[in-house]
Amino acid sequence: MKSHQAGLVAACAAILCAASPAIGATLTAKTSFGGGDGWRAPFEVLSGDTPASASSGNYRFLGNAVTNTAINPGNTERGFAYNPTSGNLLLVSRGTGTDRIRILDGQTGVDKGSLDLTGITGGTFAMNMIGVADDGAIYMANLAGNVNDGPFKIYRWANEAAVPTVAYIGGGAGNPAPPLAGTRLGDSFDVIGSGANTRLVAGYGSTPSIAGSNGFALFDTDDGATFMAASIPVTSSAPFTAIPSGEFRLGISFVDSDTIVGKSSINPATVVDISGATAAVSAQHTTDGITLRPMDFAVVAGIPVMAMVEATTGTTDPVRSRIFVYDMTNPALPLADRKLGQASALPGPQATNANSVGQVKFGAIVGNTATIYAMSTNNGIQAFELTVIPEPTTLALAGAGLLGLVTIARRRAIVC
Repeated sequence: MKSHQAGLVAACAAILCAASPAIGATLTAKTSFGGGDGWRAPFEVLSGDTPASASSGNYRFLGNAVTNTAINPGNTERGFAYNPTSGNLLLVSRGTGTDRIRILDGQTGVDKGSLDLTGITGGTFAMNMIGVADDGAIYMANLAGNVNDGPFKIYRWANEAAVPTVAYIGGGAGNPAPPLAGTRLGDSFDVIGSGANTRLVAGYGSTPSIAGSNGFALFDTDDGATFMAASIPVTSSAPFTAIPSGEFRLGISFVDSDTIVGKSSINPATVVDISGATAAVSAQHTTDGITLRPMDFAVVAGIPVMAMVEATTGTTDPVRSRIFVYDMTNPALPLADRKLGQASALPGPQATNANSVGQVKFGAIVGNTATIYAMSTNNGIQAFELTVIPEPTTLALAGAGLLGLVTIARRRAIVC
């Protein structure tokens, strides 16, 4: 049965790649989220929040460096994830206390409590980025400014009620060797699969620039509980732009288990295919600018889609932590033809994002509609509903019962 389905998937994918991309889309604020405007703003308290999540009338776990800095000084929230088994968001908020990974309702943004943080220690930041596997297992990475000086660690929770375990440790004194000695690791992080087929990825920093730091660290498992690391350098040849050190540092996402897309210091978002111990550039997708870095990938109604959020120090209009959504079917098309929309739920200019960090995650995908969550650090969390209008060819596949084969897995797609 597997070989029969594989043939149909290949045939359908060939049709999709030969066809034009989506003919349109709408991108609107998710009005059930954040009190009705699609935005859980910094310090905003929502009706129904866990009482301990507020202090002096301010929400403690989404801050900025502009107001209420005694409660949250800002620059402390860089990562969040969507849990497909619960529908919740998991927000990492660095700081003191044992309640710093918050569980937020994915429909409303209301705070529901915290993950257990027993044993979370070590690193430049003990907590930084987070991801969730298809089976609901939660993985969180610390940040190691230099893996020679201290370990890079990944923790695992079996579910939102579990106590964490160490899934991986490498670097620092007395520990196994890191994936790539001397690198910064943990600014970006993603998860795909489930159980023994779970795969994790983390991007290297740009400083120091050493051989191999233009790629990423890849983590595989035999049981879903403990992981082994490999360093994957990236090669590029004409006509593609060369890949500098740290290019996967600020934005990284799985397309499938052997394909990664990332972006940091150059304009195109770069897609690479992993083969053995290396990865090669297979496509580059221009975007609306260098400040678009945090990203996520999904397949919506048979269309491969990339969502990004601008993460920048700018504080004047039109910079408002805007989200941008692109059709990745054909990178050769003009940007205007690939862009599905842009939007912001912020009513005015954003607070500065000094480190150009944040996160984007797709939530529930039902038919041709997907929820997208976006956070540019210091500017809260926004939620949008993306509705894609596929080309007639894609609709014909759906009518023939073939589209489901092309979208068997959430991220499975052919990106031409």
